[in-house]
Amino acid sequence: MAPNLMIPGPVTVEDDVLYEMSQPVRPHYGADWTAVYNETRALLKQVFRTEGDVHILVGSGSAGLDAGIGSLTLPGEKAIVGTNGYFGERLIEICEAYGLQVIPVRAKLGEPLDPARFEEALGGHPKAALVTLVHLETATAVLNPLQEIAALARRHAVPVVVDAVSSLAGAPLAMDEWGIDICVSATQKGLGAPPGLGPIAISARAWEIMDSKPTRNHGWYLNLQTWRKFATEWGAWHPHPVTMATNNVMALRASLNKLLAEGIESRIERYTKLALRLRNGVRRLGLRPLTPDARLAPVLTAVYGPEGVGSSEIVKYLREEHDLRISGGLGEGLAERVFRVGHMGPRVSEQDIDLVLSGLEGFLQHRGILQIAS
Repeated sequence: MAPNLMIPGPVTVEDDVLYEMSQPVRPHYGADWTAVYNETRALLKQVFRTEGDVHILVGSGSAGLDAGIGSLTLPGEKAIVGTNGYFGERLIEICEAYGLQVIPVRAKLGEPLDPARFEEALGGHPKAALVTLVHLETATAVLNPLQEIAALARRHAVPVVVDAVSSLAGAPLAMDEWGIDICVSATQKGLGAPPGLGPIAISARAWEIMDSKPTRNHGWYLNLQTWRKFATEWGAWHPHPVTMATNNVMALRASLNKLLAEGIESRIERYTKLALRLRNGVRRLGLRPLTPDARLAPVLTAVYGPEGVGSSEIVKYLREEHDLRISGGLGEGLAERVFRVGHMGPRVSEQDIDLVLSGLEGFLQHRGILQIAS
């Protein structure tokens, strides 16, 4: 029996989506395949809410971020990077790996990024090559004010690259309306499909910037211009530069159809209700969410563990005693202080939340520290 995944991803995949992974392997070229691939890209455009181009990289969300940052920049250029957690620090690492001068805009763990700090950075570095940030910082379950930050960057004519790995289809996001230039996600979270693909959406302005820098020497596989070349020159029969993970794309197509049939807003509303159910439940047990309800992330909640109890102990207890998978803290300062519960994916329900709460209550009883609020 499969474990109950209540982690920040991957999510439990629905049976009819998983069925596509078990089908015979089909060729990754030809008219029939191209029709399936282009249909999947069109569905993704609806989810990203963009009229721009979408490509499906074979790789993780980090591959998409690597591609987006590297394709837009030249070594020595400046990158304004928002960071308030583990994955914001990863953006810094990616930028530094491309020889960029990083201008960090930091916030404390558990706090959202401050748009005013970005205004300062943009004013002080008017020739910055990009602004990049994580929309939903998975390490802390903090949603950053992406729309406001993107608007500031737009006014300064600086392109925006967004890590939407955890937020796409799980929190409000409108790429074109918000002025985002490159938006990166992954299939194993809000999109409700198996891991392995990194969808990436690219604006017309982003292509113009890439084309204005012909000496980038970015490489081939994660150079977005390579993907555009095959989509245009080979688009009738082989619209991507590599052997595509065909079964993964079929599964993604199935999950996207289900997502859009339910409606993104409806799914986010359902996740939000689950988040509040979890938050109210942990408070009843004497525990405290890392962020207030006003700043909840619909798909993920981080909770402080009891004083003096490492979160790994809680994770282990729920796994061994209840066959529930949750996650511990991530990154320096949070690794043993918080645990994280994912409530994303089309199959997650109130019953799943109640199972987690029951398991937490059992743990607190086991440790003799249960304090149920009246």
